[in-house]
Amino acid sequence: MSRFTRFLAAFVVYGVIDVAWNMSPPAVAMYAALHEASGNDWSFGKPMDTWGGVELVAVLVFFVLIALANSHLVIGPAIRERDLQRAMKNGFLLGCAAYATYIAPTFISIANWPAALVPIDILIGGLLSLATSGIVTWWALRRQAA
Repeated sequence: MSRFTRFLAAFVVYGVIDVAWNMSPPAVAMYAALHEASGNDWSFGKPMDTWGGVELVAVLVFFVLIALANSHLVIGPAIRERDLQRAMKNGFLLGCAAYATYIAPTFISIANWPAALVPIDILIGGLLSLATSGIVTWWALRRQAA
């Protein structure tokens, strides 16, 4: 599997599962409950119908960077070693680190940001990246075996 194919697969898989998670009823309900419990003194995000070019570029840049990191740092080495478990472990670690770099400063900077959201978002980031790395690595290893 070429580097570009690995990157493209990671980009698509991550994008699909991230959007699916964030639009899922459990995620929407969780964020709404945390917002309500905090006294509504913060806003988690802009409604998508208000997004313009800047927001779309920001989302695409994040998806490109997380796909590149997964592809280069996790998926590629796991494919070379034929080790799906390594892809999943390292993908989880990468996702946790990526999400921690935004949620910790957000928690520190925004008054009334729910403390519960810090470990929740770090775990979500880890799981999304684990799924991406696991799916793409599994697919690549199956293609190699065929």
